[in-house]
Amino acid sequence: MRVEDCTVSVERRSLQACVDLAIVFVRETAEPILRLWLLCAVPACVLVWLLTSVLTDMLIPSILIFLFFSAVFNSLLVAAIGPRVFGEEFSVRGALRAFRRRFWAWLLWTSIVRFFQFLSGFCLFFPGLFVTAYTAYLPELLFLEQAPLKAVQPRLTWLAGSGGYGRSLNSLAWLMSAWAAASGGLFLLLDLTSSTVLNRPIFLQILMEGSVEFADLLLQLTHDDPWFLTVLQLCLWMPLPVIRTAVFFCYLDRRIRAECWDLQVLFRAEAVRVAELSG
Repeated sequence: MRVEDCTVSVERRSLQACVDLAIVFVRETAEPILRLWLLCAVPACVLVWLLTSVLTDMLIPSILIFLFFSAVFNSLLVAAIGPRVFGEEFSVRGALRAFRRRFWAWLLWTSIVRFFQFLSGFCLFFPGLFVTAYTAYLPELLFLEQAPLKAVQPRLTWLAGSGGYGRSLNSLAWLMSAWAAASGGLFLLLDLTSSTVLNRPIFLQILMEGSVEFADLLLQLTHDDPWFLTVLQLCLWMPLPVIRTAVFFCYLDRRIRAECWDLQVLFRAEAVRVAELSG
């Protein structure tokens, strides 16, 4: 990974610029990203549907399913778009090979991170956002930098230093809010479409026409209803490619700021210009 091979402009970007670049990148590489997305999203949704159809109280298991498969997708996406940004071909097979090579390191670190993210969801004094802000760039370290197992934690700490953690926290807070808003909007849209086209309400109409207590009905939907949990799972997956690609470009921005990549490029360009003039 060399700075001069970077196919996107090496400059310091705001969060909005990272999101804009992520949208453009996902649009230009939609077909291979869709293949990676299908590899992870379809099994997750099918598994939620099958388990919810035969078991009860499936809200927490469905969250765990999403945490696992989304971690796989995040890693595959980084393993694919990282080389592409640095001048290589976007390869789904290459991403799968890279994932297999680093599977055990990924499994160890992802298990630790997901455990604390899941645990922090139940602890108001230790919210998951703070854990995520520190570990957001774990796939980049494993699959782009190829960091050894023992070097991952020092690299995470280094990226969090010199104001990096604050920037990551602000970026992740905004991205997760946008993700929640997009997922919620998609869920309501699918609920409305299912109610009007298929005559199969998923959420709002059931709540409005329910004959039992609102709290009991809401609890039943969110814990036991296969349609509700599967559609919710799908809606969480749909914005994820853009959100995770934006996180990747936030990582690049962090590296550019911390290691002055933009200045390196300027110095090299100036050196070339001086050499041409003197020649």
